[in-house]
Amino acid sequence: MITSSKREALTISSCPSCGSAAIRKIKGKWTGTFQGKTFTVPGLEYFSCPKCHEKVYPPQAMRKIQESSPAYAKSRLVRRAS
Repeated sequence: MITSSKREALTISSCPSCGSAAIRKIKGKWTGTFQGKTFTVPGLEYFSCPKCHEKVYPPQAMRKIQESSPAYAKSRLVRRAS
């Protein structure tokens, strides 16, 4: 079951994929790749199921991943109005 409100952080008591109650909140370094570039997000909090290896990322975690990802980096090219 997943519950959430604007005042509370996301809480998950069972895995959405396999239903296991063994899902736990993890805090640690997360590494991803985009177009051959590796990037790391330190101190990321997300949920991980040891039974089926499903990972669930709360909105705050997704924002941190997007902020660190080269996929969301702003282009250095600036268009000028003519």
